[in-house]
Amino acid sequence: MKKIFTYFFLTLLLMIVHASVFCQTNDPAATSLFVTKKIHSKILGEDRRINIYSPVKPNDSTHYPVLYVLDAEVMMSMVAGQVQYLSESYKIIPSMIIVGIENTDRTRDLTPTRSIIGPDGKPDTTANAFGKNSGGGEKLFQFMRDELMPYVEQNFPCAPYKILYGHSLGGLMAIHAMINHPGLFNSYIALSPSLQWDTETLLKQFETAKNNEHIKGFLFFSDANEGGAFHQNQLRLDSVLKQKNIKGLNYKYIYYPGETHISEPIKGFYDGLKHIYPNWFLPYNSSSFRKTMTAKMLYDQYEMLSAKYNYKVIPPQFEINQVSRMLRRDSAKINDAIGLLEMNVRNYPSSAVTYEILGDTYLLASDKPRALASFEKALSLNKENEALKQKINKLKN
Repeated sequence: MKKIFTYFFLTLLLMIVHASVFCQTNDPAATSLFVTKKIHSKILGEDRRINIYSPVKPNDSTHYPVLYVLDAEVMMSMVAGQVQYLSESYKIIPSMIIVGIENTDRTRDLTPTRSIIGPDGKPDTTANAFGKNSGGGEKLFQFMRDELMPYVEQNFPCAPYKILYGHSLGGLMAIHAMINHPGLFNSYIALSPSLQWDTETLLKQFETAKNNEHIKGFLFFSDANEGGAFHQNQLRLDSVLKQKNIKGLNYKYIYYPGETHISEPIKGFYDGLKHIYPNWFLPYNSSSFRKTMTAKMLYDQYEMLSAKYNYKVIPPQFEINQVSRMLRRDSAKINDAIGLLEMNVRNYPSSAVTYEILGDTYLLASDKPRALASFEKALSLNKENEALKQKINKLKN
């Protein structure tokens, strides 16, 4: 009885926090990182507020992984802020598109099964029962698969890689997706998943499942100081994963005893991203690495990433431009720089900047004809660039 009451107390507490934060979502400061759109769902029979963060820049042909966020009215600012810092400022993970789904009926949408167990541990079928509308998680995934994901993929340059992030009941849904919806997502971050839901039905299902070959990708899950049976359920999941040793799944579990159920997402989300993307970029900040760096290292890096994440990963335009500038300082590596830049203009044919850098590098190699051709191509893409005009006139005269 005490065990079930504790579970529902945690769930109710989080619902109260979610509701209080929801009232603040119209604050411009809270939404400066993303835009909010309203999408009508025929499947759910209602309008849904969707938050979208996009790193897409003008003349950008990059395709980005997509991170889907549950409980967006609470989580979106934190998630978008961390992703922006780690991908745009610090650059240790790839830039990504973030799609956050705000709640209308949280208990309905973030529970995979219907449960009538009340906070007192007894069945509750009253008009105001906590689980009255529960069990709508399958419809939420249907909405995501058939309506939301097609919308996102039609309007944004998406790579074929999707991550699902959820906390508490959202974490429960992330584990549910991994076990029961193979292929819908590629990786999962599940913080303090509410495995107690419906008398631990999902955990029991996974414990007894014989065939787990469909489970692939990366999983990060964690819990905080919830303690008691809540913590024991996370240990059970960790134990089952160890026993099953699923070949296609790379998972990590962390316990944060110094954090609460509400503070945990700050650390957990960061550690989840680092688990999925442990070595996306080469160590360019290391002076010893820069001294030994070659073009082959970059080719090998992106071949490795493509194999690891099961899609063709194209090197970011800015990365290749910066590396080429470093390489061309060494006359012995000028051809490495040229090879990388030629690859870059193939990947980003609308980039005047890359064509100009390629032209500058051809000049350093004393190849004036190809330098001129590159400058002229750059000028055709950026006709107002006076510096380019001067470079072209100097070569022609």
